[in-house]
Amino acid sequence: MDVDEASAKAWNNSSPSLRAAYEGKIIAVLKEFRETEQVDEDGFTKAQREFLAKEAAENTERYEWWNDEEMMAELDRRSAELRSGKDRGISWDDLKKDLLSRFKKDEH
Repeated sequence: MDVDEASAKAWNNSSPSLRAAYEGKIIAVLKEFRETEQVDEDGFTKAQREFLAKEAAENTERYEWWNDEEMMAELDRRSAELRSGKDRGISWDDLKKDLLSRFKKDEH
C-alpha cells in the first residue's frame, strides 16, 4: 500500500500505542477482506455457511404461517384495508411497469 510522505511521517512520529491500535484495526480489515474474497458459488463465506448450517440443524421445525397468529393478524389487517379502500393496492399494469423499469435500470 502506498502512502504519501506526510502520512508516512505522521505514522513514524506517532506513539507506539497509537500505531499498535491502528495496526490492530488494519489487520482486522485485511482479515475481513480475505474472508470476503473467499466465497463459494453462492457468494457465502465459510463462516456464513457454517452459521446457516448450524441454524438449519437447530431449527428443524417446519414453519406453518397459517398457524402464526401475528402473520394471520397482519394478513387480515391488509385484506381489510384493501376491501375498505383504505389501501388502493396496485394494479397489474402498474406493477408490471414498475418491474420492467427496475429491470431496465439493472441492465445499465
